[in-house]
Amino acid sequence: MSSQLMPGETPKTNSAISKLESAIQGYTDALTKLEDTSWPGSIPFWQIYLFMWAVESQSYSLMRYVSSKVGCSRSPSKETVLEVLTARDTVQAELSNQSNIPIGSLIKLNDLDNRLKKETNKITTVVDLTEWHSILNPKVEAWWWFFKPPKHRWDYLDWLWKILTVVFLTSSLSLTVDISSRFLSGGPDTLGAFVTATQSVLTLLAGRSALTKAGQDSIKRALTRLNIPKYLWEEVSCGIAFSLLLVSVTFRLSLPEIAIFYKNLGDRYTFDNDTPQLSVAISSYKRALLLNPDYVEPHYKLGVVYEKIQDNEKAIAQYKIAVQDDFDSAYNNLGRMYILNKKYYQASSLLLTGLILNENDEVRYYLLKNLGWARLKQNRYAEAKRHLQDAINLDNKKAPAYCLLAQVLEEAGDNNTAIIMNNWRYCLGYSSRYNIDEDKWIDQARQRLETGLTKQLPNKK
Repeated sequence: MSSQLMPGETPKTNSAISKLESAIQGYTDALTKLEDTSWPGSIPFWQIYLFMWAVESQSYSLMRYVSSKVGCSRSPSKETVLEVLTARDTVQAELSNQSNIPIGSLIKLNDLDNRLKKETNKITTVVDLTEWHSILNPKVEAWWWFFKPPKHRWDYLDWLWKILTVVFLTSSLSLTVDISSRFLSGGPDTLGAFVTATQSVLTLLAGRSALTKAGQDSIKRALTRLNIPKYLWEEVSCGIAFSLLLVSVTFRLSLPEIAIFYKNLGDRYTFDNDTPQLSVAISSYKRALLLNPDYVEPHYKLGVVYEKIQDNEKAIAQYKIAVQDDFDSAYNNLGRMYILNKKYYQASSLLLTGLILNENDEVRYYLLKNLGWARLKQNRYAEAKRHLQDAINLDNKKAPAYCLLAQVLEEAGDNNTAIIMNNWRYCLGYSSRYNIDEDKWIDQARQRLETGLTKQLPNKK
């Protein structure tokens, strides 16, 4: 070959062209090496099946044939992929040094680039190109460093999983706010604080992870460490959000059971202690109602506690709510409050309704006793006597019916002093000073019995 330079060429130009050709040749060799490799997804299924059948049948000639067709393919290594990409970098660097690029070199380079683009799946399967961006900092023009992995068929639904993730997290957050407000409205307590803090932290962490850039990066790193395929990332994130929603929904549905716990706690503070803690009982009953507004019994129990502290207006308000939901014992207590407020006809109506609804003997005793009391105040003595006698028949060890029956007999002008005195004796014998009604009747019974005994003394002489 003649060493004579072509017109317009200089030794320096010729050297640059030689370097470009050398770089293109290196690119060609590296690309050919990459093309000669394969990976599991590129081997046709029929070849895999045929090879397995050959192994089973021990047909060595068939195995050699299939192996030759498969080419004993091996997966490309990371080094092979990076060799191609850096070779393309070298070509690009030489191109930038050229002032006159040979047309033939451009055509050859274009053909090589088209071949490289066909290897996109192979390259992105072996190497995560984004990991190399921080090291090489490639320019946007270096398109070979920005190959995107092939889109998995499941990736086409990523938009749906993202929307569902946001919906699940938003729903969880709403439930967390609702549950927290119910626990915290009644003042802090240990269980409420623990539940609120735990659920809030879980929801906020999940929300931050799914909805912020830093959180999403953390999730990606975690999923990578767990070797979860990238095409499943959105599904996994959605599953986590859905699991959190299930926890929130489950906890929300369990609030009625937790309300029962607080009601029982209030009962213990009200009735089971030698020294009742009524303020704590009120807080427990109120929290039970916050957790389950449809729970009727705490209204009734609040009425009982308010009666104990002689806050009759609040007691009546709570009993009225319980009566609206047909809580049978509330009819009796509200009827008694109406008697004390001299609303005898309202009391009688409530007590009669309570008798229809209630089959418990102990509650019926008090309903009959209070109905007899109301009829006494209405001067309907025959009815009062009948209701009070029915109460005594249900339980003859309680004082109130005896006390009231003695008053009815006196008011009605009954001449049988022995029966009246006998009722006063039972009244005095079974009464307790810890009951506000019975305490008043104790003094009345003593006065009647002393008066009656004085009148009988002359006859005994």
